[in-house]
Amino acid sequence: MTALFVLHESKFIYGANRSITELLKNIDYEFDILICKSFTRRINETEIRKLCGQGLRKIYVCWLPRYRCFYFDKKDFISEVSHYVNNIMAFIFQIKRKRIIRYGDYDYIHLNSIVLFPVIDKDSTFIIHVREIFDPSYYNIEKLKKKMDEASGIIYIDEAAKMSLRQVYTEDKSVVLNNPFNMLSVKNVDYMESALKYGISTDDTVFAMLGHVSESKGSKFVISSFMKQKNEKSKLLIVGDYDSPYGMECKEIAKKDKRIIFSGELKDTREIYRISDYVIIGDAQFCTGRTVFESLYSGGGVIIPGEKSDLASFPEGKRFEERILFYTPRNEKELSYLFEKKSPIGQEERMLYSNVDDYIESYRQYVAKVIEKGEGLL
Repeated sequence: MTALFVLHESKFIYGANRSITELLKNIDYEFDILICKSFTRRINETEIRKLCGQGLRKIYVCWLPRYRCFYFDKKDFISEVSHYVNNIMAFIFQIKRKRIIRYGDYDYIHLNSIVLFPVIDKDSTFIIHVREIFDPSYYNIEKLKKKMDEASGIIYIDEAAKMSLRQVYTEDKSVVLNNPFNMLSVKNVDYMESALKYGISTDDTVFAMLGHVSESKGSKFVISSFMKQKNEKSKLLIVGDYDSPYGMECKEIAKKDKRIIFSGELKDTREIYRISDYVIIGDAQFCTGRTVFESLYSGGGVIIPGEKSDLASFPEGKRFEERILFYTPRNEKELSYLFEKKSPIGQEERMLYSNVDDYIESYRQYVAKVIEKGEGLL
């Protein structure tokens, strides 16, 4: 078997690409990857081959259409123009993309985000990975539905992603597969060395927020909630890119509180999970995400928007429920209370986990089912 994995981003620091590398380095057949071209980012082939494992054959780079049909933050003018220029370039040079797909003789093509839905065509076996919360007000729903009809399979990362798309599109060819996580190597991180690096004391309660500093993630809301509580033995780590007007505004606000630490973007976040007690999610609605599970699989806890009934749609919610805390979305008083009252999770109590083997087997079975069904239609 051979496959093509199509990636909408060239960065491998954040969610979608980090998740796909866990899959790629563990599958037992060869594959190529196709990465969206960028005016500003160069592809580091050596790094990509190291991340993706021995099965990787060719790395292609070309312009890809990316249609933002999920909830997202509008950025500065240059970034917005760059987005539209990307789609214009993808239209002009679409022949290259189509040739890669047509002549690659792949058993299937895996699209790593719903934003890539325009790439789907009925002449190949496409599986699209839906990781985002779909925006039902998206302007071109009919085109999306047509393309999703042409897909051979759909993978949702959780029930929340599935239900968001089901508002406008229903089907019977999907599966819900939580992302692959392997946090066993966190044990190799020196706790005292990492704590010293970030000015953390052993009796501090450490909260971490990982990912782009952005309005949709509620970064300012989390910072403001933290600053309103008086526990001097608490620390808030902001881990991620803050090089935007919104991000710089958040950093300026946080200057007033020495308990808040901005680390910037990190390629390896294991040291953050080693020293953190809780990962914080600040979105305006119930959601999970890769950092939530990385914390749980590292023996830490999470504080997320929602209510206890949301555990029913939370992958492995019952397994980790003792370390999952909820607050009413965007309620500063409730979140501030949790910041003030929570105690550290003792390092000796932590268990590390991996679900990679189970994930790979579930993914393999689903792909085999999709291919078999497609062959039956020939």
